[in-house]
Amino acid sequence: MTIETIGHASLVIRNDQKKPVLLTDPWLLGSVYWRSWWLQNYPTAAQIEELSGVKYCYVTHEHPDHYHTASIRKLGKNPTYISPLLPQDNISTFLASQGNKTKSLKPFNWYKIEENISILSIPLLNDDSCLVIDTPKTVIINLNDAKPAKSQLHRLQEFISKNMPGKKIVVLSSYSPASIVNSFRKNSEYVSIKDKSKYIDYLNGIVDVLNADYFIPFASQVIFYRPDSAWANEYKVSYEDINKGWKAKKTKLLPPYSKLDLNSFEHSFIKPENYNHDPEWIKGKVDKHMEMEANVNVTDADLKNIAKKMRSQRLFLSLLFPKGIGFITNTREFTFKPLSGKITEGLTKNHGFAIRVPDQALKDVIEFGHFGDLGITMFTILILNRSSNPKLIYVFFILLTLHDYKHTMSLGNFFKWTKSSAKNYKWRLPEIEREVNLISA
Repeated sequence: MTIETIGHASLVIRNDQKKPVLLTDPWLLGSVYWRSWWLQNYPTAAQIEELSGVKYCYVTHEHPDHYHTASIRKLGKNPTYISPLLPQDNISTFLASQGNKTKSLKPFNWYKIEENISILSIPLLNDDSCLVIDTPKTVIINLNDAKPAKSQLHRLQEFISKNMPGKKIVVLSSYSPASIVNSFRKNSEYVSIKDKSKYIDYLNGIVDVLNADYFIPFASQVIFYRPDSAWANEYKVSYEDINKGWKAKKTKLLPPYSKLDLNSFEHSFIKPENYNHDPEWIKGKVDKHMEMEANVNVTDADLKNIAKKMRSQRLFLSLLFPKGIGFITNTREFTFKPLSGKITEGLTKNHGFAIRVPDQALKDVIEFGHFGDLGITMFTILILNRSSNPKLIYVFFILLTLHDYKHTMSLGNFFKWTKSSAKNYKWRLPEIEREVNLISA
């Protein structure tokens, strides 16, 4: 039995017959976020063909670098696509509508997917989830982008220590910025919000809490290729950065794209010089996309839809940014004024902050209801005024993201989300003997 990491946030569990049983978060080809993010190492055609025969594919959350619909179409109809039962259950609902086999996993329920492999889905209040995988000799903890509280991780470690003594613990987690943390500018100068060392300190902390035997860097293997996002490559946390700052007490740090035998614990990995990556082909795709974007304009009809989206959080935005929120696209500048609920042309004096974003991306997030994705692209720039507080801009994105996920679209949805979040916060972990058998389900 082995675990292997591929692509970005995909881990593959193969059984003793070397057949793939479980795949997570398939982003296996192409790019995400408007041709901004590309994989450092792409799976080969043979690997993708093998993975199309996987039994189960678990999707942790809806971000396209984890829930890549083009990769899911490539994998085809054979896998059963499983996902956390989140308040709105968007993942399974959509995939089922496309003719796929799906299953939403109830929180904190063990599910048997092979005679000697069981999984536990743990949802978080930010519509992400962790996945715990129990094998004969190993417990695998896939944290992907989730950032559980240390108290929650302590509960998980105590559960493993009591119920799975003697098993090796393998932890996988993202390790590099994937948010607006490096996107702030003031007077055209970069504003530092969080140093690289903080990400490495976080990793050292979580593996110590979990008493992990192995850590595999995960969910951060990207290169930014758009002309307006390439700057972010300088601020990525690399494996070399982690290795230099690694201080974990007992945890062995493995490289990205590792393969670990879960019986003998021998491991191998793909060296960077052997990565499957074609920069010239990628640059051609990016150039073509940028040419297309150059012909796109935000229209007056788009402005009405943007105002409607902003008005969904009008009360809070009036308190946070009473003088308005500016937008700067390739073709126009305008300001949303929360107090009036209207958009005016140009940037008003002393507006709270301004968002610089390409026309196409802004049109798409409004049309498809994923405004929060703008905080991940690396080409979205947040321009601070003299009195701007970056923490309040984080609140702005949180508010709009909650609306994206429909949690604040109605009182009923909001109550459902808060009830689910409160119920799941304490991480009550059941004994594995109470597992549900997915094999025969």
